[in-house]
Amino acid sequence: MPQKNTFSIDFAGNESECFQVVVRPETTLEHVKVTMSDLVNGANRITGLTWHQVGYVYISTFDGHPVPADVSGRLPGWYPDPLLERDDAYLLEGWSNCIWVTVTVPAGMPAGRYEGTVTLDIAGNTEIIAVEATVYGFSLPAVPSLPTLFSLAMEYLIKVYPGFPPTIRMNWFDFLAERHIAPTDLYIDLQQDAAYRVTPQEYQRYADRTNGFVIYPITVTWEDRNAPADELIRRFEANRAYIDAVIASGATTGGKGVFYGFDENGPEHFETIKTVHAYIKSQYPDIPIATTSMHIQSLSQVEELHIDILVLHITDGIYNNTFADELRAAGKKVWGYISLQPYYPMPNWRIENELIEARILLSAMAYHERFDGFLYWGVNQYNKGQGKTPALIDRNALPKLDMSITTPTDEYKWLHGDGLLIYPGSSGPLSSIRMENIRRGLEEYEYYKLVETKLGKSETSRLAAELAPTMMSYTRDVQVYEDHKRTLAAELEK
Repeated sequence: MPQKNTFSIDFAGNESECFQVVVRPETTLEHVKVTMSDLVNGANRITGLTWHQVGYVYISTFDGHPVPADVSGRLPGWYPDPLLERDDAYLLEGWSNCIWVTVTVPAGMPAGRYEGTVTLDIAGNTEIIAVEATVYGFSLPAVPSLPTLFSLAMEYLIKVYPGFPPTIRMNWFDFLAERHIAPTDLYIDLQQDAAYRVTPQEYQRYADRTNGFVIYPITVTWEDRNAPADELIRRFEANRAYIDAVIASGATTGGKGVFYGFDENGPEHFETIKTVHAYIKSQYPDIPIATTSMHIQSLSQVEELHIDILVLHITDGIYNNTFADELRAAGKKVWGYISLQPYYPMPNWRIENELIEARILLSAMAYHERFDGFLYWGVNQYNKGQGKTPALIDRNALPKLDMSITTPTDEYKWLHGDGLLIYPGSSGPLSSIRMENIRRGLEEYEYYKLVETKLGKSETSRLAAELAPTMMSYTRDVQVYEDHKRTLAAELEK
């Protein structure tokens, strides 16, 4: 007789939920059929369940990590991360093989309990996992409440996919939009790579599902911060036709589009920033200008440099609500960002970080710390593995990938997964466990925004503080997190 296990999930309309089925066979099994039914409640159906097999990347060392507590107990070996596309699951002998199932509830789906199954045919035996899904009586908004800038590096897509065919391009852009992120490159040279830049029509196409993109990157490289102001203004003028077309498309409505540049600038760049930003403001007074800096520390500096959005790293006391709220009171925006830092006990999504950290960072913590948006420097920085362009990952690839996610320098030999959240599949992007938890965090942020409309900001902030009272103190207990989420849902269903 088939064995039957049960998995329970609950979610709102326009929300995705994931779960894993783990199989540990005594021998390698090359063809395990995975079948998923619809989730059914009377005449109502949730369709389109998908599955991927969790793949592994090899991590050679954590030696040299600046914060040993971050990697306590972590050993070299194979780490789960990529979500592979396969016709059948391939189960490795003696391994905990994971089948990753994703369910997305359409907006407006009637509330109630839905039931279905996931079935695995394993060497003549049938394993049935019953799925019980509770759909709440509300839906998350189509357009995310938290603006984001997650940079999609076109230069690497062009290398990995020669010519960057239109179908592949569309698959990548759709993939990001499904995860509430606009396809945008914070560092693209719009003249040199003009054939690959995101078109005004494409930005407009995703405007009803995303919130935030870069109209024009003022600086393209790290060295550009030291370029003469007149050179940067000349480049800006050379791209005026493109800028005007993006604005005319309507994609910037509601402040979604920004000018971004002078990445992590210091005092030595301030005079150039002042001159360039003043010129841009004279031409486009209504388009916000954003920059990252740990050296801008007063409202007067922000105003002098013509900055509308100051993006602050959330580590080392750089982001603090006293300064941030002073800027907000003056009409400025303050975003958060992470990169290789921060380290324990603060959250991140490197390979060694607990997955709950991504969800906490972009939901309870983002709300409690009053982020006006969030920036991340790269989702596909494919210069890992000694700087070589990686090979495409074919459908039905074996679980152990021959692809590095390690920064290829002696200084950063311990840095795994920084700037790389999406893998290059032969027909388009392959997600990662880390990327899917980022999506969940962005969706779970909406619970707080919806509760805010009922209870107000102060009470909602108190609720968020139950999970994340500070950026250094937050729960890592998944059960506590899930119970808290159900509490928010119950408040919304009153």
